[in-house]
Amino acid sequence: MAAGGPAGDASEDSLSPRKLNGGSDVALSPFGASIGGSQASSLLKATSTLGALDVEQLGSGLPELRGACSAAELQVIARLASADHNFARPHPPATRNLLLAFWRWWKACLLPGMGMFSEAYIIFAIGNVEPLFGVTAPACWECQPEEAACTCNQTTVDNVKNVEISGVILGMLSFGFVADVMGRKWGSRLTMLIMFVGACLLTGAYGPTDQAFLSVFCFSLFFYAVGVGGEYPLASSSAAERAEGDPELRKRRGEMVVLTFSQQGWGNFVNSLVILLLLAMVGATGDVTPYQAEVTWRVQFGVGAVICFCVMLYRWVYLEESEVWKAEHKGVQKELMAEHDKAAMAGRRSWREQWVVLKHYWPRLLMTSLGWAANDFAFYGNKLFQSKFIAIISPGASRYVQMQWTLLNSGVALTGYYFAAYTIDRQWMGRKRMQCMGFLMMFVLFLFCGVFYYQMLDHAIQVFQTLYFLSSFFNQFGPNCTSFLVAGEVYPTDVRAFYHGISAAWGKLGAIAATSVFSQVSETSTFYASAAAGIGGALLTWAFLPDTTGLDLSEIDRAHRFMLAGQWHHYHGPAVKPRHLSLYERWRGYGKHYDLRLDEQQRKLQDMAKEEEARDVQAALADAQGPAVHAKGSSLEAL
Repeated sequence: MAAGGPAGDASEDSLSPRKLNGGSDVALSPFGASIGGSQASSLLKATSTLGALDVEQLGSGLPELRGACSAAELQVIARLASADHNFARPHPPATRNLLLAFWRWWKACLLPGMGMFSEAYIIFAIGNVEPLFGVTAPACWECQPEEAACTCNQTTVDNVKNVEISGVILGMLSFGFVADVMGRKWGSRLTMLIMFVGACLLTGAYGPTDQAFLSVFCFSLFFYAVGVGGEYPLASSSAAERAEGDPELRKRRGEMVVLTFSQQGWGNFVNSLVILLLLAMVGATGDVTPYQAEVTWRVQFGVGAVICFCVMLYRWVYLEESEVWKAEHKGVQKELMAEHDKAAMAGRRSWREQWVVLKHYWPRLLMTSLGWAANDFAFYGNKLFQSKFIAIISPGASRYVQMQWTLLNSGVALTGYYFAAYTIDRQWMGRKRMQCMGFLMMFVLFLFCGVFYYQMLDHAIQVFQTLYFLSSFFNQFGPNCTSFLVAGEVYPTDVRAFYHGISAAWGKLGAIAATSVFSQVSETSTFYASAAAGIGGALLTWAFLPDTTGLDLSEIDRAHRFMLAGQWHHYHGPAVKPRHLSLYERWRGYGKHYDLRLDEQQRKLQDMAKEEEARDVQAALADAQGPAVHAKGSSLEAL
């Protein structure tokens, strides 16, 4: 029987034949002893009968289960246990040393998010340094074609942000798929390698003409953005699985993922701070000269390259593979082989698995994709309006003063990540309520700004300023954090990164829509469009988002095994408990399958199957090793 867990692993790995010395069969016992010739043949023959759990001899211990399923179905259900997710490591003893305690917290919660820090530092830098490009090459970056000849293609200049977003989308889709095939460790290493090379290219970008520089800069930005895109599904999946593998962190999974994501906020904040300090250091607190502008933008990109290098070095030396992914990936491949999937039996990725997941989870994919798109539409609308906002509250401000306002806005947004992290796992809040609340608050705030825009500009600029900062706060204490989290929780482990990547890519399509729409409409229309995205996101969340607060990822993986085996209607565990389902899924009747009594009996059946398999393996080993042990004993007696 190819059951999950230790017994299944032993029978699959330890008893597989190896071809040695011209093709003779050799089997390896769990103790490392080689068994060859006729002994290997007898061992393989004995173990080939594993999986014959006699369901007719179950007795009266599982009455409801025997009445609900046929003998053939019970044979299948017996092998559908999820892999063991307990991979906890020893925790260090408690300490009163505040610095040591902070270091341990940073290492456990924030160090895994340094990839998000690196990507945010560079990505948000683009909007911060574009005005500096306008100082160094005004005929390129701030050209008005009707007033003077331009030295650059203005279509390219206008679409620099779209070049960046296109690279991010490519990285999300490609590395999301790669992470489910190659694993989290190698995916994370490759994304950071790309980001380091891209950051170096951005730092040293040069061209003999403005157009040549623009081309080099766009290529470097696209290259860097591919790594950025890969970081999204990898960071979310790795953080969720790291928490899932530790029983002490399992109920704080949302907190751990959001703290990882919070490094994005720190990357944005630190970049604004670095630019502000560099402007002060070169004496550009008033007007900025071309030399001061170039030194500032090159050095701040250089700082980002150093950060990328440090993170890359850590990942190549210390990063370990996700144990949860390894266990589930192996278990799913066994189940696909038990179902005689041709691709799995040939050692290839099975597209049947993708189809099964899409068939069952398309409403979730709709939610995580369009919900993220709605969030990014409003979020980028907020960011794109930032320069206009600063011009309104501080007319004629220098670049130095503008960066102070940008830093303040980044700091306000940063607090939202921590409000989200420390309430996301509370039963009174949870994922769904937080996302609905955030979207509704964005709807109210943006609608108020649109309706009373001119009145506030004339008579209540402080109110306008407060509303704008609140929109940044509730974007983080709401859909920006939850979109990143739930797209890595509502899907099975073996496809988690790919489906997270698809969802995140749709989010960036929302950002592209924002850059296209908001450049063509008035300020009030910008607020109305963002408000519409907020109410649309709230409705999608209410109808289609399941609440995974308190649900172990192992249950989603266990339900996945039932789907692959065509036994979805016989899954009765917590993954179909009504409180963990969306409104649409409850309407479809998925919650009717939840039955605690039947689920307990299925688990008992699966435990019995594992125990019987373990006994059969040991008996087969004893039969195969018996002659060899006897012969060895006779030789010792002769000596």
